[in-house]
Amino acid sequence: MTTSTVDLLERAYAGTAKVLAIAPLGALAAPSPCDGWTVADVANHLVSALDVFARVAEGQEVDFDAEERDHLGDDPAGAFDTAAARCLAAFGRPGVLTTEFAFPFGPTPGLVIATISMQEALVHGWDIATGAEIGYEPDADVIAAVAEFNADSGAGMDGMFDPAVPVSAGASPFTALLAKLGRPAANS
Repeated sequence: MTTSTVDLLERAYAGTAKVLAIAPLGALAAPSPCDGWTVADVANHLVSALDVFARVAEGQEVDFDAEERDHLGDDPAGAFDTAAARCLAAFGRPGVLTTEFAFPFGPTPGLVIATISMQEALVHGWDIATGAEIGYEPDADVIAAVAEFNADSGAGMDGMFDPAVPVSAGASPFTALLAKLGRPAANS
């Protein structure tokens, strides 16, 4: 990979930030592609996840079983921007990507955690955009990096997404990735 992980992470966050910035507030109550979750639920989950990733990369002890709270407040886009900036600062520190951190599936290199964060931003950005019925144009290099990460089913991500759904042979790389991660609406 010629592009740095932190640069790709920044680009993934930028795509999702753009979606949240233009999503009408009324769209937050709309259903998302995540069964039983609204657009606001997905956005809150994403901001919560970024908060956890940043705290892990900062070397803080994290309770991974803690119940999610409202991370969005009155400004979902601002909350996401703040969480994304914190993650970028944490993962951008020297040595963080090669350091192993406590994580739910055991000691995990910062590089893997950063890539999981990239994947969360990419996929949940699509979930938010789809639920809010607005366009989403993720970065092609981000898609490729997340697809490469998911090519190894032993990456510790088993069970984090719904089972893969069928996709046509001519599907775009992003549609194929979404289908692999259990997003059936990706084919529509």
